[in-house]
Amino acid sequence: MYRCNIVPRPNQIQPREGFFTIPREGRIEDFVTRMIDTRLSGAESYRLHVRPEGITISAGTPRGLFYAMQSVRQLIATSVGRIPCMCICDEPAYPYRAFMIDCARHFFTVADLKKMIDAAALFKMNVFHWHLTDDQGWRAEVKKHPELTEIGSMRRSSDFGGIHVAGPYGGAYTQEQMKEIVAYCAERYIEVVPEFDMPGHTSALLAAHPALSCTGGPFQVQTKQGIFKDILCAGKEETFRLIFDVLEEMLAVFPSRYIHIGGDEAPKARWKACPDCQARMREEGLSSLQALQGYFMNRIISWLGDRGRAAVVWNESLRGGNLAPSAVVQMWMDKNGECARWANGGGKLIVSDFYHYYCDYPYAMTPLRKTYHYRPVLKEVRPIYQKNILGVEAPVWAEYIETFAHMSEMCYPRFAAVAEAGWTREERRNAESFERRFQMVTPMLAALGVHPAAPQLWNPRPYMRLKGTAQFFLPKLPSNFRD
Repeated sequence: MYRCNIVPRPNQIQPREGFFTIPREGRIEDFVTRMIDTRLSGAESYRLHVRPEGITISAGTPRGLFYAMQSVRQLIATSVGRIPCMCICDEPAYPYRAFMIDCARHFFTVADLKKMIDAAALFKMNVFHWHLTDDQGWRAEVKKHPELTEIGSMRRSSDFGGIHVAGPYGGAYTQEQMKEIVAYCAERYIEVVPEFDMPGHTSALLAAHPALSCTGGPFQVQTKQGIFKDILCAGKEETFRLIFDVLEEMLAVFPSRYIHIGGDEAPKARWKACPDCQARMREEGLSSLQALQGYFMNRIISWLGDRGRAAVVWNESLRGGNLAPSAVVQMWMDKNGECARWANGGGKLIVSDFYHYYCDYPYAMTPLRKTYHYRPVLKEVRPIYQKNILGVEAPVWAEYIETFAHMSEMCYPRFAAVAEAGWTREERRNAESFERRFQMVTPMLAALGVHPAAPQLWNPRPYMRLKGTAQFFLPKLPSNFRD
């Protein structure tokens, strides 16, 4: 019996009699008829017909045709000379299907990013969340403030995972390079959502602008992973002037609907002791430091809204209870039901659950099937409001990932599993089927320069999970603790 080796799995497949024999010569485009059919609804839906005389695809938009071609490419690559006739009617379960790459902790070249973009496009992902700033590096050129990259892009050394790497480390993308990535993604119907993390995770910014802190510094670009207590001062107007300077230039580089402005892991100790922050709280009638963060984020959200953009924030920004309703919340670790309450109240949500979708942790900690079986349908969200879950995202943070080869192994096949969660309806999903289909398309990834983890690593046995998790975390503990 023929098995349709497409990832993500199409939502409707109807077998037909006969076979189409794949020509030995010529391009795929030469024997695929493409048609725009305005009767088809949905910007991402498509129809694919395999007949003995050829392959026909139709869609209501060029985007839909592009996704249809990804399915055709996989059908051809995984067939031996001929394809059984069939009709595929397909559209995604969620409109937002994202992958995130952290280029702040370790810098990846434009060429490497293009390989990851090509791989994501193959699996019909449509958002590249680009993490460009953090404590360990500022990677985006800002022409009005060249000091951000002159100072903020370089750190003295790297002390990640208990391993010390001596000597400076850094890198930054010019605005032309960032525009190049935006254009490359646009050709593959992928939207680039840049992230400029704030008010926390800003050591690299503060190294260049110490006066924007609560204490005045001095600061350095961090050489270690962690959460650091010095963050942007919420009481100084100068803080917002710099942020708006940065964003003004970035809006010209990134035409995306969304700009990610962070909001995660921002300790409040400095704010509590800061006269400027305390004055701001009194002026604005804010009853808590968490509400002060809400004020901070809302000023930026409002500024973006005035320019036709929406903000994405990590779920910690909900804790003040005053987040602007126009924000999109990205859930990564929510233990108090805040994200569900947000969605039930009409707020938009992106699901990137730490325990299932983070791809920088070993397969011993997050096996492929743990990722695959996770359902982004949050049970606390009432059925009528499930539509407020825009979709899914697979992040890869780079504290412990120095090379492109390592990143490829950590991301795949897990990125593809998340892509299937975003595209394929729940009743059509099956882990064993996914793993078989993914192995069939692996040569296509290899041709792109992306080499997934070996199948024997995907789902380790319980003992190996314990051993692998310990081996990952033990070197990262302080030496006096290990001893």
